[in-house]
Amino acid sequence: MNEFIAPNIGEQWADLLPYLIVGGGGLLVMVVDSFVRTLKKDHLSYLTMLILIGVVIVQIVGKRTDGEVLGGMMIIGDFTRFFNYMFAGIGVMTTIFATGLFDRDGKYRPEFYPLLLFSILGMMVLVASNDLLTIFLGLETMSLATYILVGGVRGNIRSSEAGFKYLILGGFSSAFLLMGMALIYGFAGGTGFNDITAALKTQDPDVLIVGLGSALMLVGFGFKVAMVPFHMWTPDVYDGAPAYVTGFMATAVKAAGIAILVRFAILMQPQLSFAWYPVLSVLAIVTMTMGNLVALAQSNIKRMLAWSSIAHAGYLLLGVVTMISPPAGGSGMMMMSQEVGESAGSAILFYLVGYALMNLAAFGIINVMSHKPGTDADDINGYAGLSRRQPLAAATLGIALLSLAGIPPFVGFMAKFYLFSAVIRAGLIPLAVIGVINSLISVYYYLRVLVVMYMKEPEESSYRGTELVSVVTSGVLALLVIWLGVMPEAFHRAALVIFRQFQF
Repeated sequence: MNEFIAPNIGEQWADLLPYLIVGGGGLLVMVVDSFVRTLKKDHLSYLTMLILIGVVIVQIVGKRTDGEVLGGMMIIGDFTRFFNYMFAGIGVMTTIFATGLFDRDGKYRPEFYPLLLFSILGMMVLVASNDLLTIFLGLETMSLATYILVGGVRGNIRSSEAGFKYLILGGFSSAFLLMGMALIYGFAGGTGFNDITAALKTQDPDVLIVGLGSALMLVGFGFKVAMVPFHMWTPDVYDGAPAYVTGFMATAVKAAGIAILVRFAILMQPQLSFAWYPVLSVLAIVTMTMGNLVALAQSNIKRMLAWSSIAHAGYLLLGVVTMISPPAGGSGMMMMSQEVGESAGSAILFYLVGYALMNLAAFGIINVMSHKPGTDADDINGYAGLSRRQPLAAATLGIALLSLAGIPPFVGFMAKFYLFSAVIRAGLIPLAVIGVINSLISVYYYLRVLVVMYMKEPEESSYRGTELVSVVTSGVLALLVIWLGVMPEAFHRAALVIFRQFQF
């Protein structure tokens, strides 16, 4: 059984400072909003960005200690710091996009800023989880805030419908997750990852109970990363949510889900590799194939990118499958398996960063292309002639889509190159071939948007909305997409070092 050990907060406050800044910052934003009663809410935007930048600074200049905190409930290391940097960066970009739209339309959502911070806090706790209870706490903190971000646009029926669907289906996924946790707890006699590891290493572990428990937990994780068949919410929620929230979900929420899936998949090794490996292999194939095939038929750009997000979840699952592929053939193969696992892990980290840059750039443009307040620029045909009216916006969106398609010299190509290279090194040639074929299929629906923007004449119904700060910010992200595509090696090596230091 777990023994309660009172943590020494005084010695651990430096490690917990990033989490305290985000949590306290969310409360501070609410207090400031209640006392500063102005129509414009730009001060909340600046305060939110200052809080997120503070997290980055604290992690850079603060004392770097690795290990367990809060009595083993959480674990701090380069892996968690990597994702904290990512979440903070995504949060800053999302704040810029949202505030730009609020200022342009004159409709402000002061609740957006604390909800964004609390959602990021949940993600940070989730990635640092070293206990089943912390997983649930982080996951639900992230989810509850995101439900409101999706459905909290007052007067917008599509937003309310999307939020309601997300809430109901998210509740079902949480029920599966909790049932799986209960079974794992019954098996291990404790909720800590150390307890689970010790129970798995016993002479005769109850494989049926732990296998069923981990399968139910996989349902909960699969829901967050939009993995087939737990993807049903994704097109409707991405379509109904405001574009700035959709971009946040497609990047930060997916990254958090992949991070905890990676941690839990490694935790189950090697005892459950015989079960997780074939299941995740099939799910990866079905996820990327269904995502790409259904995306071909979409005329709504947000729904197209939703199905694209599902397909990219399938690519990322290939990396997870490669990490847990069972070794065979003695110590030499065991050593090679470790190298392949590290290669796959670093490829996943690189892929997540590249995917975040691509999607944020795309949704940053989509966010400001609407005709009037309260509407989204979701019809692909509405982008006709965009290159003539707004060349910077068209070029930025084009770069993001070409990168998502995996076309060089953009970061999307290098992300897939590193990922498929790891799959091939593991000897999983059929999975790599299926991944490449799916990537080729995706080129069609991404290029279709470019054809509309650059080869069709503008129409009366074409989108004309703009917001300079958001377009310029998206343009900077597009430059990063090019830079990481042309010079990826340094960042990939850093990702490899981070994953090599991965620990429980």
